[in-house]
Amino acid sequence: MEAARELKRMDQTRAAEVGAKILFLDFDDVLNTATTLERGELFDRPNVEVLNTVVDRTGAAIVVTSMWRIGASVEELEEMLVTAGVHARGRVVGATPCLEDGPRGEEISAWLQQATLPVAQFVILDDRSDMGALAERLVRTNPQYGLVGSQVDEIVARLQ
Repeated sequence: MEAARELKRMDQTRAAEVGAKILFLDFDDVLNTATTLERGELFDRPNVEVLNTVVDRTGAAIVVTSMWRIGASVEELEEMLVTAGVHARGRVVGATPCLEDGPRGEEISAWLQQATLPVAQFVILDDRSDMGALAERLVRTNPQYGLVGSQVDEIVARLQ
């Protein structure tokens, strides 16, 4: 656990030097679908592999926006992702605050305003559209399929 904390600290230090690339990540309908959950699985392997391609190509850090963040620490969220096969070790740098009845875009804006590391670029991966002024940062997923391979190049390009 101490080694993981040190790796995360080093990653955050490197990100601070150049500005971080951030993926604001929802889970439901991005890393899974209703069918996935009906099968009793948390995440769908093909969706996880697509996310891994993005993370590996960009080196992006992850901020969790999913409702799964409620009641979970950043470390627990990271472990959940890693256990599912996401290349997230040392990459989960936070979770957005929960604003009662607030749109997801406002939660992301709140996180950006209090971020302790400089953010160079960011992309929002979500099936929801309530991003307000951040709508141009959204790569919207189809709830029937989640995150798919045809979205990788767009996400990578937006993070350059």
